[in-house]
Amino acid sequence: MPTLLTLIATTALRAQQPASPRLPCTVSWLGNSFPGAQKWVQQDIRGLFVTPDGAVYTNVYWDEAGAEVTMYRGGEVLAVARHTHGWGYHGGKAVAVNSKYVYFAQHVENEGGELNDLSTWPPKGSDWDGVGRRLRADLTQTAPFAGSKGGKGDTLAGGFLMVNEVPNKTPAGIAGLWATDERLYVSNPYASEVRVYDAESMAPVTTWQVERPGQMAVDRAGALWIVQAGLQEEPARLIRRSVEGKALPQKIILPADTVPGTICFDVAGRLLVADRGPRSQVLAYDNVTTKPTEGKAFGVTGGLFAGPIIGKVGDLRLNAPTAVGCDATGNVYVANDGNSGGGGTVLESYTPAGKLNWRLFGLEFVDVADIDPQSDADVFTKGEHFRMDDAKPAGSEWSYVGYTVNPHKYPEDPRLHLWSAGAWIRRLAGQRFLFVTDMNAQWLQVYRFSPRTDGETAIPCALFTGRHIDQDTGWPPHQPDKGEWLWRDANANGAFDAGEYRTNEGNNAPGYQGWWVDGAGNVWQASETNGIRKFPLDAVTQAGCPTWSFATSVAYPKPPQFEQVKRLRYYPDTDAMYLGGTTPEHKNQHWKPMGPVLCRYDDWTGNRTLRWQLVAPSAEGSTGHTSCEPMGFDIAATTFSPPTPAPPRKSASAPATPRSSAQPTAPPSATSSPQKRLAKSASRTSANA
Repeated sequence: MPTLLTLIATTALRAQQPASPRLPCTVSWLGNSFPGAQKWVQQDIRGLFVTPDGAVYTNVYWDEAGAEVTMYRGGEVLAVARHTHGWGYHGGKAVAVNSKYVYFAQHVENEGGELNDLSTWPPKGSDWDGVGRRLRADLTQTAPFAGSKGGKGDTLAGGFLMVNEVPNKTPAGIAGLWATDERLYVSNPYASEVRVYDAESMAPVTTWQVERPGQMAVDRAGALWIVQAGLQEEPARLIRRSVEGKALPQKIILPADTVPGTICFDVAGRLLVADRGPRSQVLAYDNVTTKPTEGKAFGVTGGLFAGPIIGKVGDLRLNAPTAVGCDATGNVYVANDGNSGGGGTVLESYTPAGKLNWRLFGLEFVDVADIDPQSDADVFTKGEHFRMDDAKPAGSEWSYVGYTVNPHKYPEDPRLHLWSAGAWIRRLAGQRFLFVTDMNAQWLQVYRFSPRTDGETAIPCALFTGRHIDQDTGWPPHQPDKGEWLWRDANANGAFDAGEYRTNEGNNAPGYQGWWVDGAGNVWQASETNGIRKFPLDAVTQAGCPTWSFATSVAYPKPPQFEQVKRLRYYPDTDAMYLGGTTPEHKNQHWKPMGPVLCRYDDWTGNRTLRWQLVAPSAEGSTGHTSCEPMGFDIAATTFSPPTPAPPRKSASAPATPRSSAQPTAPPSATSSPQKRLAKSASRTSANA
């Protein structure tokens, strides 16, 4: 009875609270074939094996939701291995199948020495590379064998064969696998060898010395072909060995610019090689058991980067094909991985004549999409261009139109060197520009478009950075030795040339988490502690490159309402500024979120009048990725009355102490014309597994 009375009292109290109006919205996604949660397409496929009946097995080093090893058929996800992600375990870039088992390359570490059990993890200071094994009849089940590893934490017992134990961060991954019912062949470039194991007991049988061995496949005569990675002075090649390890005379020297991925044999006995180099094709070789000759390649020469429209998506226009496989009826399966910062997967199947059977997309990972201000139908992420049709059902409104990164013409494109994420589209001087940020707000990249010369490509034209970029690759060339700098493409060639940098006298920028590009092309930064800075758009050159400078930048002090400013939105048509951040009383509880405090200021460039302030609902005591607090905000209309905060939800990880207050400091004014595209964009989000 006391419990019942308590429930009644609680219900009565809740009934007295004002109801929060439900906003009309449609939830959808773009860029990925499935919405996530139950099924999704992996990112960055490197290993692929196709069985005669058309089952497609794949392996990736890292899949955020733990689907490193997945089985597809007919354009559907049919099985996921699970327990291949986290607790020190990762996938790899090779997979092989026989009648009973699925074998896949794996990397195992101990999370900096935090995981301690030698039956499952390597000793502190070491890593393992080797082979995982699962039952083909049930991909989620291991097939234990003597000496196998695994079982502690969220790993499966008896499912991992350790091949290499090496010091932390030493490259020693398994580069290729092939399996028969009797033998498992393992390419181990770390030791310059191919190791052969008994396919059932996993006991070692023999070892062959092979320099730089990679992916493998067996031809009709039963001989093993092995990709041999190239060196700086010599191209990659394919070599042939008997199953006993004897060197055979046949070999194939690949074209010098080939970047080989997996290999396979089709029903006609041709050797196929996925080439993610400039050709972006599947190379084909005939007469491989006698005197190999180059045959007709599969796919358009140049792939996605061929004319007449560079970057335009279409059938047989491959984009960095990493893996190829064939079934018994001649269907060809290709995994493409053109990407910049996760995602990028296009997994597709073609008939022998080159007609599309099916296609799956896993394009978006850490991505924010934006709508072209002059076209509701055109949506961009950091690397993709989509066209929308809102009349179609949720998840099918989008079509993949173009890929905007051209690594062959613009190899210094920052998206190829920096982990990129969010995107804004702006129209400046009548031209379309793409602005790209990263996950941690370290950089702002700027791109222009020239459809006549570059099709769908977004051409690099500016980059903001708060400090010297330290990369082993030497990118970007000619950058200042220290301090924050701004690069602008003075000669419009998309390259970082000497003399194109502007600096802030060698000073590093203060820490900032907030970027914004307003409709006039002004770039804004929100510093956590030092206030706000504006870079006015100086000009758009005749070549179409926008320019900004430190000399014309304007600094605004941090408003007294904030301890830290982390997010901002400014609208020049109303001179209204919206800021998000923290106060001493109301802080963010995990480093990623912005803090719960929101303010609007009128007459920002003049008197900076506080219009209203509120503390958004959040849950105190929540920590880590489970924290229940605002991550950011956006504006669907440039002026509006302060919203009534909804009752806070409790965090699943900790008891919640609600924080919610709204403090209007001036009466609301008439609402300006709503920005419909921003309101629409709130319901368009990429689905990330």
